[in-house]
Amino acid sequence: MEEHGPVQSVDRAFELMERLCGSRDGLTLHALSEQSGLHKSTVHRLLAALGARGYVRKDEESGRYRMTTRICELSEQVVESLDVLQVSRGPMEALSRSTGETVHLVVREGDEIVYVHKVESDVSSMRMFSRIGMRRPMYCTGMGKAILAELPTDEVERIWEASDIQAYTEHTITSLARLKTALEAVRRWGCAIDNQENELGVRCIAATIHDYTGGICGALSISAPLLRMSDSKIAQFQPQLLSACETISRRMGAREPLAGEPDYTRVR
Repeated sequence: MEEHGPVQSVDRAFELMERLCGSRDGLTLHALSEQSGLHKSTVHRLLAALGARGYVRKDEESGRYRMTTRICELSEQVVESLDVLQVSRGPMEALSRSTGETVHLVVREGDEIVYVHKVESDVSSMRMFSRIGMRRPMYCTGMGKAILAELPTDEVERIWEASDIQAYTEHTITSLARLKTALEAVRRWGCAIDNQENELGVRCIAATIHDYTGGICGALSISAPLLRMSDSKIAQFQPQLLSACETISRRMGAREPLAGEPDYTRVR
């Protein structure tokens, strides 16, 4: 099957690149033609164009074509240009509109979280005291607990010891044993709950965002006044929150899990 026009030529070129990337020992012109269903002359022309750009090279002894590291250079540039704040804006605005509540984004900085973006609901008359640039310890916030739930136990204990433990409200967790129990609940349910622990009269549900390394690059929360944030409302918000986190994670380069691997963009 031959290509018709520049768009199909691009599609065929990518097909050849993907096949070469999936072959450890490279592929011959004949093998590429058979696997792609393209005529040898078409394959040869596309390989010549890719070779001229430095993406493909031919082993003259074996006659096999292989991808070069040029593709890695491009992917590294893409990864470096990813910014969780930039990527999160759209999904956060959509989440705030669909829930009618305030949505926060934080990143971890050392043993604390830092608020980097906030989308407030137009329908809510109550304004959260959170502000961009505000820092909070992890143990007393939903987003902080969502992050802690994915860390090793010794790291959780180290962060606890390094934190200035104080009761921000009468509901704040102030013992390591209670925190560990709460983190177990986060792991089972996939989201963390802040039950007036950081701000009196406010509850929130939170989950983490991942990047191309599989590591945590941020966390998202939906916050609302206590009267509007019943247990049933939190359960209703959970799939919407996880969907937003998954969307952002995919845009940050998080890959689909292999068979048998946990999907950390869904279950936390």
